[in-house]
Amino acid sequence: MHSSTGDKAGGRVSRVAVLDTIHGANVIARRMVECGIQAEPLEVYHHTASLDAFDEVVAPVHLPPDNPHLVQAKGLGKRIISHHQAVGELMGSTPDDLVKIEVTGTHSKTTTALLLAMILSRQKRVLSHTTRGLEIWSDGRPQLLKEGLSITPANVILAAEKAQAQGAEALICEISLGGTGLAQLGILTSFANDYRIAGGTKWASTAKLQMLSLARQGSRLAANADCRISPDISFAEGGLVRAQPDGLIYGEERLGLSLGEDLDFASYRTAISGAAAAAELLGLEREDTIRALEGFGGFSGRMKIERMDGRTVFDSSNSGLKVNDIERALDKARGPNLVAVVGEDAQTVCEGLDIPRLAELLRRRRTEIEDLVLVGERLRPLARELGAETAQDLVEGLEKAESSRPKRLLSAVKCFR
Repeated sequence: MHSSTGDKAGGRVSRVAVLDTIHGANVIARRMVECGIQAEPLEVYHHTASLDAFDEVVAPVHLPPDNPHLVQAKGLGKRIISHHQAVGELMGSTPDDLVKIEVTGTHSKTTTALLLAMILSRQKRVLSHTTRGLEIWSDGRPQLLKEGLSITPANVILAAEKAQAQGAEALICEISLGGTGLAQLGILTSFANDYRIAGGTKWASTAKLQMLSLARQGSRLAANADCRISPDISFAEGGLVRAQPDGLIYGEERLGLSLGEDLDFASYRTAISGAAAAAELLGLEREDTIRALEGFGGFSGRMKIERMDGRTVFDSSNSGLKVNDIERALDKARGPNLVAVVGEDAQTVCEGLDIPRLAELLRRRRTEIEDLVLVGERLRPLARELGAETAQDLVEGLEKAESSRPKRLLSAVKCFR
C-alpha cells in the first residue's frame, strides 16, 4: 500500500477511504491512523460519500462492482486495493518470531484451524482466531478469550494484537475469501462447492487465491488436491497427506491413528488431512501429530456426539452449516424419540440457509423426528405445516427442546458460537 508507509504526495499525507464498516473498515482505518495515514471508514450500503478528496480506496472483495463507491472510485482513477492486501501491508512489521498461519477455503476452515491449534499447542503457546472467537491454546486445550469476532480480514489485526499481548508463539487465523499475505504458512482447505460473491460477478475461489497472489516471499502453502494448484504439500483425496478413520498416510508411509469412537469421521476427513499436512510443513514429527489426535472426538458444533447420563446429544450447530450437513446430521442421529432443533440464528450469520431446500428436507423426514423446534424468522411460516414449535435463536430453541429431557437431541442451527 503506497500509503501504508505514510508516504507524502505533493507534500501531504495520502488520504485513504476504507469501504464497508459492516465488514471491518473501522478496524483497518483505525490501524492506518495509528500508522500516520489519513484514513476514513465509510458505510457503503445506505449512503454514498464523495471520494474526490481521497488518493486510495480500500474495498472488500465481496463488494459488488456496481456499488456506487466502487463505480465512483474507478471513474476517478483511484487506486483500489482489497481489505486483505491492506491488512497484510499494515501488519507487515509483526514480529517474525510469531509464527503466522492463515486458513481459507470453501469448507472445513474452522475445523482445520482448530485441529492445527490443538496439535501445535502441544509444543507452542497458540492463539487461534476462528468463527468460535479468539482462543489461547496450551497442551491441546483451548481457553476462550473473546467470542463473536467475525473472520473478515480486518480482524486479523485484532487477533495479532491479542496474540502478542498473550505471549503466543503461533497465530492461526481463519479468514474469509483469501489470505492477507501476512502468513509464513497458508492453508487452502478446499475449492469444492464453490459459490458466487460480489453480486454474482466473481467465484469465491478466485478471491481465495489471494492467499497465493499476496503471499510473502518464502512463505509456504498446503492445499487440498481439489484446488488443482501446485502447493508445497497437497492433502485429502489425491494428495500427499490423507486421513483415514484409523490412519494417516504420508505418501508411501502409513501411520496408525486412534480417533474417538464417536467421531463423525466424514465431517473431519478434510480438516484432519489439512492440519496434518500443515504440521508437516511446520516441521513437527509425524508421531507428535498422531499423539495429539489420539482419542479426538470432534469440536462442539461440528457434528460432535456427547453421551451423558443416558442421553445422546448430536451437536452440529455452526456458522458453516448447510442443508446437506443437516441431512447428514439427521442420518447420524437417526433413532427413536429424536428431538431436533433446526434453523438459522439470523442475528449472527450473514449468509442464511437455503430455506426451500431445508423445507423440502424437513417435510421428507419429519416422521423421524418426535419433536421439532424451528429457529429463525424465515422458518416460522413452516411451523404449522410441520407441527413444530418456533424459537428466535439457538439458546431459546435448545431451552424448548430440553424441557422434555429428550434421550436423543439434535442441534443443527446455522450460527456463530
